[in-house]
Order: sequence, then structure tokens, then C-alpha cells
Amino acid sequence: MNPVPAHHQAIRDQYSPASGSVFYRTVMGDGAPVIHYGIYQDDGTSMREATETATRRLMEIARCRADRGPLRNIIDLGAGPGGPAHLLATATGAVVTCADLCEHHNRANEDTARALGIASRIHTWTGSFENLPADWSARFDLAWSQEALCHAQDKSAALREALRVLRPGGTFVFSDILLSPDAPPEDGAAFSKVNAVTRLSTAADHLRDLADIGFGGIEHHDWTTHLNENFRRMRIQIDDHRAQLLADGVPADLLDRFAGSLDQRIAWPAGSVLQWAAFACRR
Repeated sequence: MNPVPAHHQAIRDQYSPASGSVFYRTVMGDGAPVIHYGIYQDDGTSMREATETATRRLMEIARCRADRGPLRNIIDLGAGPGGPAHLLATATGAVVTCADLCEHHNRANEDTARALGIASRIHTWTGSFENLPADWSARFDLAWSQEALCHAQDKSAALREALRVLRPGGTFVFSDILLSPDAPPEDGAAFSKVNAVTRLSTAADHLRDLADIGFGGIEHHDWTTHLNENFRRMRIQIDDHRAQLLADGVPADLLDRFAGSLDQRIAWPAGSVLQWAAFACRR
């Protein structure tokens, strides 16, 4: 058996079933299987409403670009426990193939899909989206990813794989956490030191790589204005649920390190270090 790459193991450790899944389900999902950032309309917007809004906004972008036939087969790159994939399958009727490094994410994804009555339209595959199966070439109408490409050690490889598995004319949409072009690289450590991320891309990095790899019709949608509210809400979740998180086995050190990282992010002027954006393009 080939050894697991160190970076892949770091990602599995971050989202470990023992504590990581509990932490992210609480701090980012408010109890739901969604490990993503959200778009907040106002102070009354709940975390679940915000994350669903972000997914639906990305779906709208995808629909606007998917003008060459219906969406029958979708791939979700870095699907986690499957929250967005379930929305995609329900909204489009497509079969969604969920690629994720964490086997326990895929099991949880399948369990939820069965409970929702959409098990036949959710397929899972455990592995790296930097190296997808060879027989998936030109299989999918839509490639999708939410805040997962930041984890790729070789981001160009991940983008090339997205291009390869799309059919001609297929659409690729994704959102990602980015580094501001003016930020010192060491400031990005406020994110990377508590996440299994070796290097954050800038928006310009993604736009250049997408063009160089061969995607066309590239669009960039800046969502950075929503980012600090996400950090603020996550910080509140840690405070409000600290006792239960500790009881559920989340280490106090993890809570303290993540809280400190969030405090640092909140203190920065919006967009000065970290940014958030969505991208759309076509093969």
C-alpha cells in the first residue's frame, strides 16, 4: 500500500471524525453538515441560511453558464459531508459525484442522502481531486467546488483535473478563500496555521491558471464583503458552544488556537489579508 502523503493526512486530521467533524459541524455549520462560508443579508440571517444562500448563489452562476444542454452529471470537488451536493441533486435532478479525501465524510454524505431520499443521485469517491480516476475524462456537465481548492497542494493540478473530467462545453464553478495580493505571506498564517493549507492563492493566481490551463469565458465574483461576518459568527459559535465542544472531545487547544486566529482575522480591515471569491469558466 502506498503511504498517505503528509498533506493529505493533515487534511484528514483537520476533519477527523473524533473531533474535527464535531468542531466544523458546530462552528461553521451550526449543526448542519455544511463546512462552508455564507452570504449574510443582515443580522437576522442565520448561519444555515447564509451558507445555503452562498450555495444557491453559486448555483445561479452555474445555471447562467450552462447553456449547452441539461445538467445530468455533476462532480463536487472536496464535497465534505455533502451539504451543497444534496442541494445540487435536489435542485437539478442530476447525479452528483462527491470526491473527498475523508472516508467518514463520504459515509456521512451517503447517510444523509438516504435520509433525504436522494441516495440514487449521490455517489461518493474517496481520494484527491488532484488525481481523479482516468476513466472520468469528459464525464461531467458541471464541476463544482466550495472553499476546498485552498487545500490543494498543487492547485494547478486540481484545475487541470477539473478541465479533464468536464465534457466539451461543460462548466466549472467554484468559490475559494484567497490571499490579498498586498498581504505579506506571513499574514496568511492566521488562516493556514489552523487549516491544512500550504499556500493560499490570490484571485489573480486563479484567473491566470484557469486561462493557462485552457478554460474560457472566465468570470470572477468578489464576495469578500461577506467574509468578516463569517469570522465573527464562527467566533460566537466557539464561545456559545465551548462547553459542549469540550464534552464532545474537541481539544481545548484547538478551540483556543482557532479563536485566536479568528480574532486576528476580524481585526484586519475587510479584504486586506484574506478574500473570498467565486469563479466561473467553461471547457
